[in-house]
Amino acid sequence: MIIKKQFLPFVILLLSFFLPSEKIKINNSVLEVVIADTKQSRNQGLMFIDSLDENMGMFFIWSESSKKCMWMRNTKIPLSVAFIDENFLIREIKELKPLNLDSVCSKSGSIKYALEVNQGWFAEKNIKIFNKIIVE
Repeated sequence: MIIKKQFLPFVILLLSFFLPSEKIKINNSVLEVVIADTKQSRNQGLMFIDSLDENMGMFFIWSESSKKCMWMRNTKIPLSVAFIDENFLIREIKELKPLNLDSVCSKSGSIKYALEVNQGWFAEKNIKIFNKIIVE
């Protein structure tokens, strides 16, 4: 089945209703996040999305902690990513450029989660390294 390019954002939005979602709290800020906990959902990420609501994001989950890398293939919106350890502590925050194919990797080898949000969201909410993520 071939899907025309202009319909891809609609199809992805429709599929997102079937993906699990959670609320995440960091300090006094709450985010609604789509969970990416399979290889396929992590690879898809936020590809082809034209915009992301202010307090929405994607929460990536891996089964094991290690150094993690993200990229922006087919991702048109500027994002910030927080690399998070197994204790739900933010270890690093990095900026991601739209459509950039270069990997942006954590320095830490103890990363089990990543949180992508609109670029600048962490700074606007005064969220920093070693703040704790609470999954509600």
